[in-house]
Amino acid sequence: MAITLTQLRSFLAVVHAGSVTGAADELVVTQPSVSAAVSALAAEVGTALTERDGRSVRT
Repeated sequence: MAITLTQLRSFLAVVHAGSVTGAADELVVTQPSVSAAVSALAAEVGTALTERDGRSVRT
């Protein structure tokens, strides 16, 4: 499987917003779609990309 533009955009939005919910709002998509895209990207690169910190996400 290849890395997609959607996965990269979702990850960058999480980094920018500091949370999956904020990223979803920024991208005007659902929170589960952002979570799925970031999870798929992490699986593709073979490492964790984020770390949960309460309600926020650290990268």
